[in-house]
Amino acid sequence: MEFCPNFISVDDDPAQWAREREAEGYPIISVADHISSPQPHPHVWVTATTFALATERIRVMIAFSNNLFRSPVEFAAAALALHRVSGGRCEAGLGAGWAENEITGMGWDFPSARDRVGRYVEALQISRELLHTGSCSFHGEYYDIEIPLIGPLPKPAPLLMASSAGPRTLRECAPHVDRMELMGFPVSDVGDPMEFAGRVASFDEDALRKRVEMARELRPDMPLGFLALVGAGDDPELRERGKAMGDRIFGGMLGEPERVATNLRRLGELGIDRVQMAPSTPDTLTLLAPYLNEG
Repeated sequence: MEFCPNFISVDDDPAQWAREREAEGYPIISVADHISSPQPHPHVWVTATTFALATERIRVMIAFSNNLFRSPVEFAAAALALHRVSGGRCEAGLGAGWAENEITGMGWDFPSARDRVGRYVEALQISRELLHTGSCSFHGEYYDIEIPLIGPLPKPAPLLMASSAGPRTLRECAPHVDRMELMGFPVSDVGDPMEFAGRVASFDEDALRKRVEMARELRPDMPLGFLALVGAGDDPELRERGKAMGDRIFGGMLGEPERVATNLRRLGELGIDRVQMAPSTPDTLTLLAPYLNEG
């Protein structure tokens, strides 16, 4: 089981941050693809390239490139270039795109849930073909692609990953990817912060177990990840936030470092082999490292 810190700050130096995580023993780091939701984010591809050039061993995960921001052809070309400059350390995650305010804020129409997933499934098929062959001829409901060749084509190809918050994405994306990350909270149709917090707090082991079982029925050998919102420390406010979340999955990821690490490792017993961690305090990742990266 491995643990993947996620970089979310526009104020921190990404090169220094990546070197610190490598020194702490983390095997992989990630960066998300947002503009301003829920706060300003660093640019995903610039940051990931900075990670790669600043480190020697740690793998670099795109988590996850927003399919509504760019063509799957550009996504594949960027992933191949990052894989080359990193010496084969890139893992390429593509996401459907869910933050409506980011899309409409840029002057674009936000597709319906049906169309977002449909575009996403087609984009994964296009991306996989380009990552492995450098060419793609695809004609679907959402994309008409004729690309004779892109490059470079390092071997092996970067791993292609998808993210799933519901049964349709899990079912339709699983055949096309090397790895799937399961979401334990809603990524659409929840605008009210209190409602969002309530759904996060209500997510429990039974819900995750059902997601894992569905994934195993589709692809028994597919590695599964999970996105965790974590906060480690002895701050009383942090402990109170954990108590307010209750005794379910996310409530156990706030509080004393050893307790948080134990609960993160518990996910392995449920079928998760990688946890991507979005930290809520500056010291969280450093405090967790001795417990998560033992041996």
